[in-house]
Amino acid sequence: MDEIAYNNHDIDDGLASGMITVEKIRAVPLFHEAYEAVRAEGVQSDRIVRHQVVRRIISRCMRDLVMTTLATLREARVGSVADVRHAGRRLVGYSPEMARRVKELKDFLFTNMYRHYRVVRMGDKAGRILRDLFLSYVSEPLQLPPHYQERIASDGVHRVVCDYIAGMTDRFAVDEHRKLFDPLVRV
Repeated sequence: MDEIAYNNHDIDDGLASGMITVEKIRAVPLFHEAYEAVRAEGVQSDRIVRHQVVRRIISRCMRDLVMTTLATLREARVGSVADVRHAGRRLVGYSPEMARRVKELKDFLFTNMYRHYRVVRMGDKAGRILRDLFLSYVSEPLQLPPHYQERIASDGVHRVVCDYIAGMTDRFAVDEHRKLFDPLVRV
């Protein structure tokens, strides 16, 4: 289910940001069918069309996933958690047709969204921020909050710094980076 949410969130983000266009993604049958159905209802607003198309794709994927999984569970005669553990195969999944359609969508997103130069730049920038924070905290652990500093003796500085950075939101990491590296920003 996470895959369904991620893919559709990425469609919405890609269209909203202009990284992908409706004209281009209409080559993906799963999107095309949902788009045509929404347009046939007379919806005009691009924003509403986008949201309705995403809703339809989510609904279609979820319905297929649930129906296929129920059929697989019946076929495998699953009646308990122990039956699931001993099934020896995947029990949750799409039908072969929907799996193919979702793969087409994922391939499109990979090529046209995840490899888009703006996304690549953001990923590179995020990597530099994380590397800078890591190196700064490791070289001067007194920059860490006291409750993290207390763990260094038992867990080691590298583990503690990793844990501290892993707990940061994107915004907090960017703010921390500014505080550490921009001389004009108050600490």
